[in-house]
Amino acid sequence: MSTINSYILRQTLGPLFAAIGIALLVLLTERMLRLLDLVLDTGGGLTVLLQMLAFLVPHYMALALPVAFFLGVLLAFSRLHHSRELDALGSAGISLSRLMVPVVLLGIGLSVLSAANFAVGQPYTRYIYRALVHNVSEAAANVYLKERTFMEVKGVTFMAERIWRNSQEFAKVFIYQEDDKGQAIATTAERGSLHVAPKGEQSTLLLRDGVRLETPIEKPDEAGAESRSSAGQAGALQFDQLQVPIDLVGQEGFRPRGEDERELTLFELWRYRHAPPQGVTTDQMLADFHDRLVRSFSVLFLPFLAVSFALGPRRARQSYGIAAGLLILVAYNQALSIGKSLASIGSVPPLLGQWLPFAALALGSAWLYYRSAFVVPPGGAGRFSPIAILEDAVQTLRAGLRMKRRRPSD
Repeated sequence: MSTINSYILRQTLGPLFAAIGIALLVLLTERMLRLLDLVLDTGGGLTVLLQMLAFLVPHYMALALPVAFFLGVLLAFSRLHHSRELDALGSAGISLSRLMVPVVLLGIGLSVLSAANFAVGQPYTRYIYRALVHNVSEAAANVYLKERTFMEVKGVTFMAERIWRNSQEFAKVFIYQEDDKGQAIATTAERGSLHVAPKGEQSTLLLRDGVRLETPIEKPDEAGAESRSSAGQAGALQFDQLQVPIDLVGQEGFRPRGEDERELTLFELWRYRHAPPQGVTTDQMLADFHDRLVRSFSVLFLPFLAVSFALGPRRARQSYGIAAGLLILVAYNQALSIGKSLASIGSVPPLLGQWLPFAALALGSAWLYYRSAFVVPPGGAGRFSPIAILEDAVQTLRAGLRMKRRRPSD
């Protein structure tokens, strides 16, 4: 790599990494505040919270990467332009197109990275994140147990006068449940200990020194005037040890991956587009498939858009270029979201709802870059720049407002 390429990349990567870091910090902090109550209440601690945030990084990276790349290129070329380094390089015979080579190659690499993230990274990490949330939520049942407080979990009423959470042991235990045979079962014990089963299996509560009482459930007859007992007889059992299946901690396995189209890889979306999961339509599968492709390819054209906003009169404010560029990216993202929503319900085809905004961004970026790099305005006015047009419009508007204020009232 030549010295110029290395220099351009250094100027670009600094703002790019800074923007990615700031965006991830803001987005993850906002999500962390929502997860704190869930995680800390279950006793999971900081480790579980960090794991959940780590699996959110691919999702937020897809949002931060295009904006960060745009800002990195814009700030790099804006600095080169305002410090007259572009003029010096141009006088040495190095054109703007030559300076764009390392940035375009970087865009290709980031586009490939974005495509891999959309194709494989996001589906798997989204599923793992949801599985973690499920496990933490299920485990909350055991944590929320309070001494001398009745709690019902999946049809089982549980109460203990004393709870040792570290050893998962209980004292003065009471359990009530109703089985499928119409029997009401009440169990009391002096002590009990919880044995957590592997994921997907049911946990058991080992009770010691207790009594188990079974009685038929009284049900009203057809007339509703009298009550009658269901099949079964009353009985009592005194025991030294008794194992009771119970779900005080959530050990129910999480659902398989793929019930949501966003959990499917790009290749699975295309493969199963005509046989989608239950509750998902073919239109939704195709809309998500095209959305991932469009967002991946969009990164390729961001350097041309950024350079167009970086070049212009040196008197122009740099903030205008940043604000106008970010506004375009926000509008483009909203257009893609609306197009995906319409395509997912079959109102418009993906070619119109999703690829048309992409074509507008690609052609608009290429046209602005061509005007900025190759077209010389008449009269020696300097490079064409959309920022110069925007600033002239703002100045004209301000002048009009000043004239209106100075106009004497009738």
